[in-house]
Amino acid sequence: MKLWGFVICTAVFFSSAFAHAGAWPTAAGEGQVISTTLFDTARTGYDNDGNLTQTVSFNKMESALYWEHGLTSKTTVVIQSSFQDIQFTAGVDVVNFSGLGESYAGLRRVLWQNGKWVVSAQAGVLFAGAGEVISDADLGSGSTHYEGRFLLGRSFKLAQKDAFVDIQSAYRYRPRAQPDERRIDATFGWQPHDKFQILAQGFYTDSEEQFEISRANKRMKLQTSLVYKHNPKTSYQIGLYQTVAGRNIVKENAFFISAWKKY
Repeated sequence: MKLWGFVICTAVFFSSAFAHAGAWPTAAGEGQVISTTLFDTARTGYDNDGNLTQTVSFNKMESALYWEHGLTSKTTVVIQSSFQDIQFTAGVDVVNFSGLGESYAGLRRVLWQNGKWVVSAQAGVLFAGAGEVISDADLGSGSTHYEGRFLLGRSFKLAQKDAFVDIQSAYRYRPRAQPDERRIDATFGWQPHDKFQILAQGFYTDSEEQFEISRANKRMKLQTSLVYKHNPKTSYQIGLYQTVAGRNIVKENAFFISAWKKY
């Protein structure tokens, strides 16, 4: 049974006034924990030609946990996982699921850094849960997958306020018959006030076709969010994202809230 699936991959970034993430390292012995609750719906889907011709009913609630910790001044460990509650109908396919999604463990290493630029590389292992793993494939497809990621960050001033851009390119390798995947994530952040930061993000994913596993899949998501710095250790984020283009994928509309805790 083929299902219109997708992987939620919400990248997390902050500029210097908030907790560092993205290409920037976490200071040795310090870290942060980010908990996110997401509410996601879709009523239409993109067909193989990229047109919105599919009628679907998709509802999802996800609770995700992200943790990073600085091992050294240049090396950061990253771990994340999620719990999903999904109701999905497309044609004769009907799914009701509650359980673990995909989990991730990786290391990020700074390759070069000066006052404004940072270049990093990250290697990680993905562990399939019973939920969403491979786009357009049955829930729980796959087993252990691997990801290599290249990260580039640049901080600067915009209207005399702190701003940054972060661009990441990643390749996910899935052994045997599972489809490999290429990703590009881009983030712009601007801090107009000591207490608030605005984030604008884009996420592009392109996966190969694998006969009897999944069809060729593409998706572009745009996301915007507002971050409120409650105190030096705690921040809160609220945001929206939407799929704006795709192939063999549902058109998502999502709302999420996150709590950031530094230590």
